[in-house]
Amino acid sequence: MSGVAGALITMDGTLVVQLNPVLTDGSVRDLRDAVSRTLSEQALHGVVVNLAGVDVMDSYITRCIRDLAVSARLMGVPTVVCGVQPAVADTLVEMDLGFGDVQTALNLDRAFALLRRARRAQA
Repeated sequence: MSGVAGALITMDGTLVVQLNPVLTDGSVRDLRDAVSRTLSEQALHGVVVNLAGVDVMDSYITRCIRDLAVSARLMGVPTVVCGVQPAVADTLVEMDLGFGDVQTALNLDRAFALLRRARRAQA
């Protein structure tokens, strides 16, 4: 068993993925699979991946989070990553890593605002 990477919570038609501070490769893979299953089972308007509690991310975990967001987008669900801590941001910059073209926001409020704007633009 690889442990639990986080919790999935649905709020106002948006799946919030709350990551735990300690992430393992296996737990992040399991979480990515759980998000994909949830998106295939529920009609959701967006996904927010909240990294506020995460202090350390390596290249594999960063790629898994990016892949989770890209997979959701391919399933027609816009995704925003939020809550990247300064130390994590510094490490990602130093390692020349990032989330690609996945939208990011400072916190949950701003992530929800981005998703609301995207919904209005599609209407």
